[in-house]
Amino acid sequence: MKLKISITSLVVLLLGFNIYAQQALWGGQQIISPEINSNNSVTFRFNAPNADTVQITGDFLPTEKINTQWGVFDGPGKALLKKDANGIWSFTSQPLESDLYSYSFIVDGITTTDPNNVYMIRDVASITDVFIVGGGKGDLYNVQDVPHGSVTRRWYDSPGNDMKRRITIYTPPGYEESKDKYPVLYLLHGMGGDEEAWIALEELRRFWIT
Repeated sequence: MKLKISITSLVVLLLGFNIYAQQALWGGQQIISPEINSNNSVTFRFNAPNADTVQITGDFLPTEKINTQWGVFDGPGKALLKKDANGIWSFTSQPLESDLYSYSFIVDGITTTDPNNVYMIRDVASITDVFIVGGGKGDLYNVQDVPHGSVTRRWYDSPGNDMKRRITIYTPPGYEESKDKYPVLYLLHGMGGDEEAWIALEELRRFWIT
C-alpha cells in the first residue's frame, strides 16, 4: 500500500456554497438567516415571539474575556437581537472581511443553532452554524472547478491506548489509480477535538490560509 499509515486529512474545503440566502430545512420557518448584505454586513434572524432575550455569539464579533479552569482567555463576543412586532428577532453586523465565520444563538440563556441555516460544523459535542462572506479568502471555502481528492474514515488498533480509534484519511485526486508513492502528513489534534477536527474546524482555516 502506498500510504503505510494513513494521514489525518488536510483539505476538503468544506461547504460548497455561495451564501447569500439560506433556506430552512423540512419546510420550516421561511426566514432568511444569515443574509449577506451588499456591503458585507450580515443580518441574522430568529423566530422566538415568547422569548425574553435573544443573543448571538460568534467569531465575527469583538472578543470578550472568559474565565476557564486554565485561566482567562479571549472568547467569542455576544450581541443582543431586537424583536419586531411579529416576534422575529434580528441583528445586523458591521461589514465583515471575506472569510468563513461561525455563530450560535442564545435564547433566554440556552445556546442553540440557527434553524434557518443548514450549514454547521461539529466539535465533539458542540455544533455551531457557519457562513461565508465572499469576495476574498472566503472564496477558498467554495467548491472549485478542480480535481478533488477523497476523505475516508477508518478504525485502527492503538496498542498504546489499548483500544480501537478512528482516523480520517485524505488522499489526493488520482491516488487510487496511481502507482506513485506519496508523502505522508500526520495531524494530531492536541486537545478539545477529535479525528474530524482538521477538516471541519477553525484549525483547518488557520492551517490552510496562513
